Amino acid sequence: MNDRGVLSIDFGTTNSYYCKCPADQIAPVGVDFGTGRDGLPTAILYRGDREPLVGEAALHEFGEASAQERRQYRLCTQFKPDIARSAEAADAAVGFLRTVIDQARRQHIALDPVDLNVIFGMPSESQGDFRTTLTEIAKTAGYGQVRLLDEPKGALLYHLWRKDFSPEEAQKGILVVDFGGGTCDFAFLQGLRVTCSWGDMELGGRLFDDLFFQWFGEQNPEVVRDLQETGDAYYVHSYLCREVKEFFSLTMTRDRTETVNKSVGRYGSLRGMDWAGFAKRASRYVPSPTLVEHLQNMGVRCRSVTQREEAVDLIEWFRRSLVQGLAEEAVQGGEISRVILAGGSSQWPFVADVIADALNVDSSRLLRSDRPYAVIAQGLAILPALQRQFDQTRDRLRTDLPQFCRTRVRPLVERVTGAYISQVANDVTLEVFDKSIRPVLEEFRSNGGSVSTLRQTIGANVKADEDRLREIIEGRMRTLSLGLPGQLNELLAGWFGSYGLSVGDNPVGDGRAVAVQRDMIGPEAPDLYGGIMESVGWFVVAMATSAGAMICGGTGMALLASGPVGLLAGALLSAVAAFLAVRYGKARARELADNWNAPAWVIRRVMTPSRIARARQEFRSRLEETLRRETANLQDQMETRIREITESQIEGLSEVAQL
Repeated sequence: MNDRGVLSIDFGTTNSYYCKCPADQIAPVGVDFGTGRDGLPTAILYRGDREPLVGEAALHEFGEASAQERRQYRLCTQFKPDIARSAEAADAAVGFLRTVIDQARRQHIALDPVDLNVIFGMPSESQGDFRTTLTEIAKTAGYGQVRLLDEPKGALLYHLWRKDFSPEEAQKGILVVDFGGGTCDFAFLQGLRVTCSWGDMELGGRLFDDLFFQWFGEQNPEVVRDLQETGDAYYVHSYLCREVKEFFSLTMTRDRTETVNKSVGRYGSLRGMDWAGFAKRASRYVPSPTLVEHLQNMGVRCRSVTQREEAVDLIEWFRRSLVQGLAEEAVQGGEISRVILAGGSSQWPFVADVIADALNVDSSRLLRSDRPYAVIAQGLAILPALQRQFDQTRDRLRTDLPQFCRTRVRPLVERVTGAYISQVANDVTLEVFDKSIRPVLEEFRSNGGSVSTLRQTIGANVKADEDRLREIIEGRMRTLSLGLPGQLNELLAGWFGSYGLSVGDNPVGDGRAVAVQRDMIGPEAPDLYGGIMESVGWFVVAMATSAGAMICGGTGMALLASGPVGLLAGALLSAVAAFLAVRYGKARARELADNWNAPAWVIRRVMTPSRIARARQEFRSRLEETLRRETANLQDQMETRIREITESQIEGLSEVAQL
């Protein structure tokens, strides 16, 4: 595609939307044909020898014409779904598309297809004959050789541009529900690839127009008979009752307990409309003779409409189309990160209800633009500019990622884990040393006793307090598992936001409560409990083994002297060993040292308050060292995760750039 601007067209059943965008700027602008809003009704009014009218002008002219004038008129609407199976519908499409350009030229609107790259949106469920027919229609109407793109891609591009979700989420899976006037189209996209699509080209908003036309007929039977005689039935059916339907739907979206009254042009009104009445009629819908006759006159043979005699539940029809497609295409709810609602009929409140229930997802996962009818045209229009922007962004992400990890990610992880290491070491020292070890040492210092008894008492105290220790450690682990991902999510959101991208919700993870058992701890959480108990066990066991090392002297004694045992048990057992060696000899001393009941005066000489304090500090320092070792992998794990996230975003951007 060259540097010419883009004209994208969402050629719809009820309305059509034209959108222009420069090839190098993401600045889509919907075309206003003089009505103060984007788009125009897909309607053409043939007026004998006079030039046809399209859009609002066609509907207004027909609505205000006299009975004599109408005999010369032919109004065509809602012909888009039938262009591949009705020559009359195809002719109406050519006339409509050509007249739009002709009238835009007279209004001095820059909309000449010769000067623009033209993109038409297509329902994903449309078959080859429909696509071929539309290509030929567009060429005949003066649009040249147009490019066809799946409409769901337009919806996805629009929301991606608006940062409603991230490229990574798009890679996972997006379900686009395009429920318009003439079609119900479901498409599951992974990236910008339509993995599968399904739906029903006969289920659409015009059936709900028909429902309200019949509702009007129930309240105004004499008016409907007159409409048939004057030839106004089709106009009231396809235009005025559609306006009533849209007003009612909007009201029900706000509050389903409301009762609605609405005039139907100059023909009368519909009164007392409520949700219960609508649901009842929707559950037993049968096409009206007016709709059937219109389709048959156009040569359309819709089995579900023109040949239907038994009632059908329209809402259940929508549900069945969705659920059967999900089952047949083996799409699981867990694969769908977001659901995009597009098309005017998607504003019906039952649509969101059915989707949330069928997929078992929270309604917050559903996205609908404030202008769902225009998202496809805008999304398709920005494609070339978005391709260029994403191509540049992709290269910048790859270039900047190493520095981001080095200067932002690693310091954050070090800062957060360092704070938690200090807190955990302090908590465990208070709980284990001060409550379980220090009282035993103080009592031992006052009363004397054997080293083996000291060891057993300390071990029993620590064991008895194990549940409390687990509770402390688990609480700190929970804080770490929640706090660190949360801060990294904020950091990532800001970084990706600086590139004009969304990173989605909780890309690193939202943390989770973890138990202290090793097999319950995720890869992002350090094994705090295992490390702490290793340190506590080391302290207790070292006190028991130091006697032999002290008595034997040499390297064993030097090794044990490097920890808190060197401060307490080392000094204590040195004195014990010396006393026993003099009295019984070294061989016998080895056997007696552990169980010798030392008098208090011996213990007090070596187990001074200052040595107990130093032992406490050594205990805490060893805990910190252990915890640093256990948390060191967090830095690499977090950096690896962020690289994975970035690569997923880049992959999503690449698909857009290559589309």
